[in-house]
Amino acid sequence: MSELVSRVAGEIGAILYSLGIEGEFTDDQLALELGIEINEIRKALFAMYELGIAEYRRKKDDETGWMEYYWKLNYDKAKVVLKRELQKTKEKLLRKLENESNAVYYICPNMCIKVSYDDAISMNFICPSCQNPLEFLDCSKAIARIEEEINNIDEILSRL
Repeated sequence: MSELVSRVAGEIGAILYSLGIEGEFTDDQLALELGIEINEIRKALFAMYELGIAEYRRKKDDETGWMEYYWKLNYDKAKVVLKRELQKTKEKLLRKLENESNAVYYICPNMCIKVSYDDAISMNFICPSCQNPLEFLDCSKAIARIEEEINNIDEILSRL
């Protein structure tokens, strides 16, 4: 889960999640205690909110008139969130696998472009950027990597 939080909320988010904070807290409190800019804390917390593992309530400070955010991290939702995100990734990989399996691609040897067979025909198998002949792209290794990643996700999901 910490890897997912790190990808979504960055290093600050991973740090906040790893602290195991119980109950409510304010972003001001964390900024002071951790010595991290409040904007960085807020950015990470809102990313975690979007992911579904943080929640907040707002309250107007009577003295300053500013809105205060009271945050709570939902560690109990981590498994559900992880399953959801893994399932989304698997769906993207399945679409990519279908595309790679059902199409023939050509590529510029200088890596300028990767195009479908139909596009390669319309270009006379010549790269429009560098004028080199386009080469057939063997997608079998990419397909194998995608299938391996899908199997890894399935294995993780079966253990959750």
